Amino acid sequence: MENPAYGGDGDESNVPVVTIENGIPCSMPEGEKEEDDPWKVTSLKMDYVPWKSLTAWEKLKRTIGYFIKIALVLGFLYLFICSLDFLSSAFRLLGGKKAGEVFQQSDILTNPVAGLMMGVLVTVLVQSSSTSTSIVISMVAANILTIKTAIPIVMGANIGTSITNTIVSLGQITNEGDFRRAFAGATIHDMFNWLTVLVLLPIEIITGYLYRLSEAIVDSMNLKETLDVDKDLLKVITKPFTELIIQVSSSGITNIATGAKAADQTLMKLCCDKIKPAACCSTTLKDLQSFGSYDTKTNFTKLQKANVCKSVSTCVMKQYTDETLPAACFSKPWMYKAHKTPVTLMRPNCKMMSMTSSANQIECCETKVLASAFYQERRNATDGERASLCSSIQTCFTNSSCTSSWTTVTENRTVTGQEFSCKTWSTEVERSCNTQCEFLFRPLHDTLSDEAVGGILLVLSLFLLCLCLVLIVKLLHTLLQGPMAMAIKKFVNADFPGYCGYFTGYLALLLGAGFTILVQSSSIFTSTLTPLVGIGVIELERMYPLTLGSNIGTTMTGILAALAQDVDSIPRSLKVAFCHLFFNISGILIFYPFSFFRPPIPLAKFLGNTTARYRWFSIVYLLFMFFIFPAAIFALSIPGWYVLAAVLIPIAALIIFVCIIKFIQSKRPSCLPPVLQNWKALPKPLRSLEPYDRAMKKLCFCDRFQEKEEQQGIPLKNSEANNSTRL
Repeated sequence: MENPAYGGDGDESNVPVVTIENGIPCSMPEGEKEEDDPWKVTSLKMDYVPWKSLTAWEKLKRTIGYFIKIALVLGFLYLFICSLDFLSSAFRLLGGKKAGEVFQQSDILTNPVAGLMMGVLVTVLVQSSSTSTSIVISMVAANILTIKTAIPIVMGANIGTSITNTIVSLGQITNEGDFRRAFAGATIHDMFNWLTVLVLLPIEIITGYLYRLSEAIVDSMNLKETLDVDKDLLKVITKPFTELIIQVSSSGITNIATGAKAADQTLMKLCCDKIKPAACCSTTLKDLQSFGSYDTKTNFTKLQKANVCKSVSTCVMKQYTDETLPAACFSKPWMYKAHKTPVTLMRPNCKMMSMTSSANQIECCETKVLASAFYQERRNATDGERASLCSSIQTCFTNSSCTSSWTTVTENRTVTGQEFSCKTWSTEVERSCNTQCEFLFRPLHDTLSDEAVGGILLVLSLFLLCLCLVLIVKLLHTLLQGPMAMAIKKFVNADFPGYCGYFTGYLALLLGAGFTILVQSSSIFTSTLTPLVGIGVIELERMYPLTLGSNIGTTMTGILAALAQDVDSIPRSLKVAFCHLFFNISGILIFYPFSFFRPPIPLAKFLGNTTARYRWFSIVYLLFMFFIFPAAIFALSIPGWYVLAAVLIPIAALIIFVCIIKFIQSKRPSCLPPVLQNWKALPKPLRSLEPYDRAMKKLCFCDRFQEKEEQQGIPLKNSEANNSTRL
């Protein structure tokens, strides 16, 4: 029997176009409806047959198709996240050494503007704010950087991390409507971070707001050493695959920044021992019965040292005899260190000598005790010294029993003793690796530099990222059809009813923070959402709080890194991590609570509209905002603040003037003189990108990114509307 819903021949390819508008099927005129707002996808043009009109066999085929597509989306999403990890590893190999060397210039970084821009550049180089903030925290813990110097660097890291999702948005550059929304969804992160820095950096320089706040909180906490707090969550799933391809040392850049030995500055991970020799050595020392009280001794015999060296040599899979022991093992790991050791001593108790003693009598007694030789030398008194002291004390009292008033007192006594350093032994005496790492790029380490391997990995990771992105978007286009598409879209972008609607964004903010803590990377979270913004499933207004929450979630990695430091360094490193947290919270309190004051949204829309019309502008924006501008400001800040001020103050004044005139033009143009009521008096290259667009099309063939309708002369607005209705 024929099925009138789709032509009666059982072929879904011949079905008429069905438009879903606000979740309700309706007819589509031949000319197609135009979207009133390109930022909101309200109608979806698709070949869709209602479920009720399908036969049983067709329902089964559609159901199986959905399951296969969902599995493919999840699979490509997994590869997409892995490609982001590969991209981060590639940038670390390419720029890690330079980034570490830059961090060594601690005298330059005392300039807050230079520190800010260096934070941007280093984070762009390593493609991870978690990595750059962890390096800064480690340097603060090692007293290489001060906390006040580290704060601007952390602010810069917050900016640099947003480059990843901006790169991801380029995957939708061929579709004008999708690219408009995707690029705006990515750059809303940039705009928030830059605006927050513009407000809070001057406040921090003048008042030390973040430093004082974090100091007050940390100083009120009872901190103890917390080890192994950096738990992998999402990486438990991705690591088995990514580690088959590449493994980058987590401490390589930090070792370069802190000036470690050349052998420890390799960026590619070469040794995969589950238990490092230094940790094994420490455990072995504790188990040595004859070595239990070594910290109270002042020296060790050669035989004792030989026994220690033989015992710890098992940690590097070696078995030494007296003849084969390395000579360095008897000297380099052994060092003298002061220890506090409990010592029990006998002291006279002046208060017990007479129950009727006055304060003056007790003070007289204690003065004589403090002046005694054995008390000053922190030792027990001899019988003669006791008798002499008692005779002297008798003059302070009329009736006392000095000889029976001696009591036992336990004191902490500082003793300088010889100690075996497992760290020195494992780095200078027995550099060894029991288990070599095995991964795809490992053989290249012997023939190519880290930078060359990073370049190869960068090309492969970008190819994989773009491939996964294109396939995910196409699969989502086919999955999100009919009422399902509108149901998902409405659920994601819906507000709570009534007055509670104001708090919907705060729920999204908490979800963004939670998911970022789960994946331990704001770059991965925002990069995953960017394509969904492009196809219209997530609206820009909903992307904004999710991004803000992601900014808070990414600070958790820094807090965990701070807690993993030595117990003496935890307070300093935790203050830096808290500065990062409160920086983002302060920015949210400024740019989110009031719906009429959320400047990152209109700025992101402006960038989205510009890049939709001039596709090349997206590449220029990336290069300028994340490379040229930070590098130029950093270079200007090195000579001194006066050079930076001489250049930036006129530019800032010009920008403020233009913004004021632009605002008056939009509200009350009649208040301005005729020449300022519009910008037509300026040469066209100063008021429009059109001349540059013509040049870019000739030089770079950028017109290939234009829609076919544009190339055929159809107006831009109609082409844009067609794209915005296509899901």
